[in-house]
Amino acid sequence: MDSHRLTEPPASRAESSAQSQRPARVLFFTGTDTDVGKTHVASLAAAELRHSGSCVAVYKPVASGCHEVDGKRVSGDGLALWEASGRRDDPDVVCPQRFLAPLAPPHAAAAEGTRVDEEQLLRGFDRVAAGAEFVLVEGAGGLLSPLSDDWLNSDLAARIGGQLVIVAANRLGAIHQVLSTVLSAKALGLPVLGIVLSHTTPVADPATDSNAEAIRRWTGASLLADIPFNGRSTGVDWAGLRADSPSEANLASAITRAWL
Repeated sequence: MDSHRLTEPPASRAESSAQSQRPARVLFFTGTDTDVGKTHVASLAAAELRHSGSCVAVYKPVASGCHEVDGKRVSGDGLALWEASGRRDDPDVVCPQRFLAPLAPPHAAAAEGTRVDEEQLLRGFDRVAAGAEFVLVEGAGGLLSPLSDDWLNSDLAARIGGQLVIVAANRLGAIHQVLSTVLSAKALGLPVLGIVLSHTTPVADPATDSNAEAIRRWTGASLLADIPFNGRSTGVDWAGLRADSPSEANLASAITRAWL
């Protein structure tokens, strides 16, 4: 397994490709769990950036739980992102690696007798990023969920220079999940743009009223939005966001203070 998770993150492709033009800014949408609303939030962000006049590319590097339509394998998440981007590129370019089983990508790939191609994860990013001002990347599952046999989502985020947008379902348990994800990002040297709370059901959880303030208190990270069920906008100025560096995360946890 790659060693960068234990040391310093590698130079990002966005940085190394900045020879003749300014590189695209990469927003990496990661979840605190699966089914927390990542695709919905990332799609809203893509549409909002596009409508503000920015050139936006989207990328779903690998998807599992896909389905067949007229003999062609389709990722619902990839299609949603593609539509939100104004149909930039082709759906197969937006989501180049697609597997059928509803499992973590390396396990879904293994069920088909193959592997997630890590080089293709990077080549696919380079292809969609060409000429874009912003690239919105949606990971698979949580920040520490496996993306391939040897990479977690965090590995790809580090390699492409991704600034994290952490999406959490606004329900009981969100505080722990968000704090764990922010701590992981800090430990791995990944910048955090902020946190988005997402209501994934029409029925409110009693914890929804207190989650936002608790998350602000314990993480010190920016709470970008609290999006209602089927919300149509985020209200976020995505182009104007500044990422907190890992050293600036003002985590109030006694565990964090002892650890550092």
